[in-house]
Amino acid sequence: MRLIPIIILLIFILPAIGFLLLVGKLFSKGKAAAWEGVVIDRGHVVKEKIKKDGAFKRKKQEDFYHIKVKLDNGEVHAIAVTPEMYEEIQVGDRLRKEKGELWPKKV
Repeated sequence: MRLIPIIILLIFILPAIGFLLLVGKLFSKGKAAAWEGVVIDRGHVVKEKIKKDGAFKRKKQEDFYHIKVKLDNGEVHAIAVTPEMYEEIQVGDRLRKEKGELWPKKV
């Protein structure tokens, strides 16, 4: 009977811990990055999602906003942004993301 808790640990808990470690690593990597560049493109994608609500199905739209930034070193990065940031930033704007910050700011 000691085998059941071990199986539960292997099936559920270890993948959850691995997922949390991966998210933490990606989060810290993003905060550690510092760059400066120019916005070269903006994009807005609308995805429809069907949500079941009891016997009814409802269509719900989700909006996703992103910008493309050409960094000073020549790399191009696509960055997901909030709707407010999307409205504020235009093509040609210069952005700077400082180390320790989550989001870039207009320069």
